[in-house]
Amino acid sequence: MDIIKNYLETMFMNLPNSKEVERAKEELLSMMEDKYNELKAEGRTENEAIGVVISEFGNLDELAAELGIDRFVKRKEEVVPDGRYIKFKEVKDFIHTTVQCSRQIGAGVMLCICSPIVLILLSGITEEAGGVGENILSAIGVVTLLIMVAIAVGIFIYSGMRMENYNYLKKEKFYLENSTQEFVKGEKEKFQMRFTQSICTGVILCVLSVVPVIFIGSLFGEYEIFTAASVGILLSMVSAAVLLFITAGMRMDAYKLLLQENEYMEWEKESKLAGAVAGVYWPLIVCIYLVWSFSTGNWGITWMVFPIAGIIFGAIAQLCNIIEKSKNEK
Repeated sequence: MDIIKNYLETMFMNLPNSKEVERAKEELLSMMEDKYNELKAEGRTENEAIGVVISEFGNLDELAAELGIDRFVKRKEEVVPDGRYIKFKEVKDFIHTTVQCSRQIGAGVMLCICSPIVLILLSGITEEAGGVGENILSAIGVVTLLIMVAIAVGIFIYSGMRMENYNYLKKEKFYLENSTQEFVKGEKEKFQMRFTQSICTGVILCVLSVVPVIFIGSLFGEYEIFTAASVGILLSMVSAAVLLFITAGMRMDAYKLLLQENEYMEWEKESKLAGAVAGVYWPLIVCIYLVWSFSTGNWGITWMVFPIAGIIFGAIAQLCNIIEKSKNEK
């Protein structure tokens, strides 16, 4: 019901604060609540009920005469915008799906980052145990790594397929009703503080992630198991930071996309080449990591390929963006 009330507020936000308008607002809210409760009683889900209510009572121009406020509603000569009309229910479903998929993708990335932890810990145990059962422990670590990566890939594929249903928002011109647009703006403003907190927390986690390695290394550097544990803590903290970046970033990008902000649309254009390069770059990095690890057996060191690769890819992505910009200027 909060969504319906917020939507109603956006419908009346540009009307004068008069007794007639307030009465009309209360009357319309009562009608919307009655319809919502009726639909819920029929067994409809909350999303379905809200979508029907908005579609039936969401156009103030059509209801103005019935509510007795047609003289307050300024009617303009109707101009059909260029592009596809996106209903409120589609907008709400897109935001809801994006939030869910951001958590799933974030969890998948966490699995990828944390996948070497078991292997690194077991490598430290075999060093302390003098190599007893080294092959068995290494095999357990490698199998665990592959299982976690396989689960992550499955999550990426599933989430990608869900998000593909909304690719038209990036590929086609579209427009929203003013009330729907105001709703999205309101949701974005409410989320802004959480977005900032998530990014700041993620950055702090990344900066502090090296502290356990430095602290434990200085005190127990001669013990491989403690060194391995410190690396595990580092990867866990980095993965938590990445989860915050992904969940906050995807949700904020969803709002920017719906509002068709220039910053987001420009980023979409610039990221095409970087995305194509990433499709080749990261599988190659994984191959290098696996070949190096299996050939040397230094699993406690070879994981460093990923943070180094991440820094290099940042430079590559920036170069791709410069190339894209130069093409657009021509």
